[in-house]
Amino acid sequence: MNIGIDIDGVLTNDDDCLLDTITKYVFENNLEGLKRPYEYEYGKVNWNQSILDDYREKYFWDYCQNEPARKYASEVIKKLKDEGNNIYIITSRHFTIENTKEGEKSREIVKEWLKKNKIIYDEIYFSPDKTKEFDTLKIDIMIEDSPETIPTFIKHTHIFCYDCRYNRDLKLDNMTRVFSWYDIYSKIKEIENKNKIVIFDWGGVIESHTEGEYSIDKAIINLIKHFNSKEDEKTIVERYHAQSVEDITYHIYLENDKWFQKIEKEFNLECNSEEFYDYYIKEFDKIEYYKDVVEFAHSLKDRCKIAILSNLGSLDKQRLDKQVDLKKFNYVWLSFELNCRKPKEKIYEIVENDCKIEPKNILFIDDSKENIEVAKSRCWNTCLATGHELNIIKEKVNEFLNK
Repeated sequence: MNIGIDIDGVLTNDDDCLLDTITKYVFENNLEGLKRPYEYEYGKVNWNQSILDDYREKYFWDYCQNEPARKYASEVIKKLKDEGNNIYIITSRHFTIENTKEGEKSREIVKEWLKKNKIIYDEIYFSPDKTKEFDTLKIDIMIEDSPETIPTFIKHTHIFCYDCRYNRDLKLDNMTRVFSWYDIYSKIKEIENKNKIVIFDWGGVIESHTEGEYSIDKAIINLIKHFNSKEDEKTIVERYHAQSVEDITYHIYLENDKWFQKIEKEFNLECNSEEFYDYYIKEFDKIEYYKDVVEFAHSLKDRCKIAILSNLGSLDKQRLDKQVDLKKFNYVWLSFELNCRKPKEKIYEIVENDCKIEPKNILFIDDSKENIEVAKSRCWNTCLATGHELNIIKEKVNEFLNK
């Protein structure tokens, strides 16, 4: 992203400095005290130009040179820069926009202050308007504090309003209020993560494929043996899958149901398709699934987009929906609806074209190394894990969303 940063009120806490120095100046010069302490800049006092010039001569240059940067400003800006963002300092500080000796002096002081406070940036602009820079540089976020200019700026870019006494009445669309530099960092990450997606496989990641649990293999064995008790359960699962791979678009109760016909023939079943599918639903609904993985997936909704990408037939969708509540996901890609399956590269292409998210902003979680390798070849982020390895999934997701 292209990030614009103001100086006074954003990189520095100039409001506290103004209150400290103005009240000292008032006391020392026997002037009338603060009239409007919550006003912006010199709106706090009723001074004529002569008094204002004298005050600035005594305190302004010291502020410019010695006021410290806000805590963690340098640290956060470096993190943003290291993550590939462009950083632009855009300021209209007093004198800096003037073609005078004071203007030249002020501009040099700004550059030295940024260097002294380890504030890194790509370019610096001394601008009386700033909106020209917003448009020219295509600024995505401008971090600003001025209640006088923010209402105009939001017409050009999204504004992060650094919270100060004098701007707390501002409540505008296209404006986000921020309270510290790490709050700025967190909210920038939230915006970035809206353009990221975490994709969960179903079987093995959400639904159990684990021996010893009531898994899909156990359900397959019970289904077949229910209609042919003589079958050797040691070979059922492998033979079942061998007859199922190509017919991923099977539908319940079709007259010419090729998938059921193949299964019926392979296992000498004593039933019709309706009886078979009724028992299928009953038996497969017993399969265990990992509720903690589902809860974690749902919890990501406020941080990024979430999706399901799974090889399954139409009959399984209702079970999947019961387990994960599909409407909570931004995208659901199911092989029977797409007429292709993992690890065929076509299904990964469909995902990219559908969500229009860059491969580097996709994280895919699957328990199959073969499926993972194809995703890697397309420059997706990947996590090879089962539902029993939620700690690994969480660690990988947090790493993905925080980078």
